[in-house]
Amino acid sequence: MTARPKPSPALAVDAATFALWDRLAAFPVGETDAQLQCLLEWLTQCVNADNAIWIGAVRVLRGARAKDDPFLGWRLRGRVTLREEPSAYREQHQRYYATDHYGRLTRGYYERSHRDEVRLVHAGMTGTASLAGAGRFRAHCLRDPDFLDFAAFKRTDHYRLYYRIPGIVDRMTVGFPVNGDAESFFLIDRYRTRVDGGRGRPFSLRDVAIAAGALRGVRSLHRQLLMSRGLLGGDKLLSPVERHILFGLLRGDTEREIAASLGQKPATVHKYVGDLHTRFGVCGRAELMALWFG
Repeated sequence: MTARPKPSPALAVDAATFALWDRLAAFPVGETDAQLQCLLEWLTQCVNADNAIWIGAVRVLRGARAKDDPFLGWRLRGRVTLREEPSAYREQHQRYYATDHYGRLTRGYYERSHRDEVRLVHAGMTGTASLAGAGRFRAHCLRDPDFLDFAAFKRTDHYRLYYRIPGIVDRMTVGFPVNGDAESFFLIDRYRTRVDGGRGRPFSLRDVAIAAGALRGVRSLHRQLLMSRGLLGGDKLLSPVERHILFGLLRGDTEREIAASLGQKPATVHKYVGDLHTRFGVCGRAELMALWFG
């Protein structure tokens, strides 16, 4: 029997969404981090959420190894949160994700990822459901039956440790495929106990449509978020110094100006620039700019 195709997410685009896109487009070249901050703030305000997180994901396994992998061959790499997350969530995140996803991917990560604890507790039904949709735009909240069986999910250790104990009453997941091996994710959380002391409720379908509409229309930003971290052509993250130099090049700064801003010798920065050109497969600044704008 042929599997029923997943429905496309509903999109809600109104004057507020267009105003957001205009604000994002007005940022100078290379201000990707500021654009992301603006977008995360807008998302939490427009859907009355408590936090929003961006995640860059890359494919590191293929074929049979990917099918047998709890994360279907994907690993989560870059991560930016708008606000500090609940302490219980941070503790769980530190136990596994901080080292086996956001840290350096060591030779042993593949074997460790196949422990039952990872498959059942850390990856969970949400991780599998999110990454099973790789290659297409999707937007879901936890109670969406096209995403997962929420009644069954509530009985899992993953739900208890990552949602119930930290007090996350609902999470919206929006996935945007940038290419076959890199995806941009936004997680939008609503807590059980709100900042104002009120009680949080699950997201509505309208909330999901608002977030989906806004995030569907910023393709270039999804791409630049990944590129600015070195995640379009591999899983190795750029260092803070490399990112500083990359943004300097995009702004049009000279190597001497970049060196002065870093307190480095121009020769040191020149070597970094050459390494960045090699990393991105370009021959100079003009090609780097062309790559940045796709």
